[in-house]
Amino acid sequence: MALRKLVLALTILAATGAGAHAQLLGGRGVGGLGAGGLSPGGIGGLPSNVPVTTVPGRIAAPSVSAPAPVLSNPASPPLSTVTPVVTGAVSNEANGLTQDLRVLAATAGRDIVGRPLGQALLGRDERGLPIVAGEVLAVSPTLESLAVARRLNFRIVRQDQLGALGLSSAVLAAPDGMDAVQALSALRQADPAGTYDYANIYNPTGGAPTGVQSASGNNASDLLMPPTATQALRIGMIDGGVETRHSSLATIRIISRNFAGSGSAPASAHGTAIASLLAGTDKGFSGYAPGATVYVADVFSGEPSGGSAAEIALALNWLAENNVAVVNISLAGPPNALLDAAVKSFVGSGHVLVAATGNDGPAAPPNFPAAYPGVIGVTAADTAHHLALDANRSAARFAALGVNVRSAALPSGYCLASGTSYASPLVAARFALLVVAPGRDNCLAALTALSFEAAQIAAGGIAYLPPPSDRVAAR
Repeated sequence: MALRKLVLALTILAATGAGAHAQLLGGRGVGGLGAGGLSPGGIGGLPSNVPVTTVPGRIAAPSVSAPAPVLSNPASPPLSTVTPVVTGAVSNEANGLTQDLRVLAATAGRDIVGRPLGQALLGRDERGLPIVAGEVLAVSPTLESLAVARRLNFRIVRQDQLGALGLSSAVLAAPDGMDAVQALSALRQADPAGTYDYANIYNPTGGAPTGVQSASGNNASDLLMPPTATQALRIGMIDGGVETRHSSLATIRIISRNFAGSGSAPASAHGTAIASLLAGTDKGFSGYAPGATVYVADVFSGEPSGGSAAEIALALNWLAENNVAVVNISLAGPPNALLDAAVKSFVGSGHVLVAATGNDGPAAPPNFPAAYPGVIGVTAADTAHHLALDANRSAARFAALGVNVRSAALPSGYCLASGTSYASPLVAARFALLVVAPGRDNCLAALTALSFEAAQIAAGGIAYLPPPSDRVAAR
């Protein structure tokens, strides 16, 4: 996939696409919303390509209490000045296809989701995809499975109770001298009845923002303001940290929690941009559900190995515990047993998970979680309703504006950003305006309404959901 050159401040940076790939799950149905329970492939009665989602929670091992949520825009340490850093692309073969893992610096020494550059404590699986080095995840392990792990000299790093999702998990550290590939093989051979997988890493699906502007500029998303939301409307996001002091976010209620670390976590360019698109409100700028309360699940938390499947499962559980009906995740990566189980539960209990499909090109295989049954996959299009050249089309239920989208920049001002990362918030916000509380009937009604509206315009065979300005202008 060709690299996109982006300008951050006065520096040209190499664009970043994230996502590991795997085979399409096609007609394998999960989490449908039929009157008598789950129906294969979608929301009750609709075709198998219609998606929806569900979530898990946390506990620590042996007994570490989870950090308390941070309410309404707490003070945070000053942001670092912007420092240009360029990193190269790493090409890896995954299922016969090349994965392009590129990281962009957004603030001093950190990538766009807040991880420190040059300090990644990552390993690689047999496909060359990034994983947490020396760790294996166990999905709802039994006491017997944990005993097997101990006999093999694995150390139980922590156990997470994902009660809202009806799951549990364990993070297992491999014995000295054994890498994660060897460790996973050993556990699967010793305990074939157990479910184990790598601690896969998930990355943002958008490039770094470019061209910092004041709040007075215009773009297709704010020429005409969308309907004003209220704090009674809630929407969730799984991403990097958010700069709550940004002018577009300072007046809205933000409830955040760190899942990859403890204490204060750095704000990230990606998380701040996504939050502004979801609910930001400022003079001359509006998100798609302005003024809504945003639940921010920071799965990176400034940690070198942030963004793993274990943290995403914890985030889904927390959002389910808080009854957040609609969640946006602009991250992508390979299939994973724990993530699969968490998503199935989240969607199956009447929540909506909206996920970006990735930026690996139109012929690329699907990314996850967007490709899981029941998830609303979103790809990127421009203002002329043409799909972006580098946008994944696999697993896309909708296309939305994701090219030169105006969003919040760090530490202040606004910028333009491109990628499927910046398309999915539009769809998530539209669902949030329709699905106030989790429920299968609510999800079905919203999906039907948005599918009908999106059917008015088509982009590359994928239904294009227009921004509010397009809808108003068309009347």
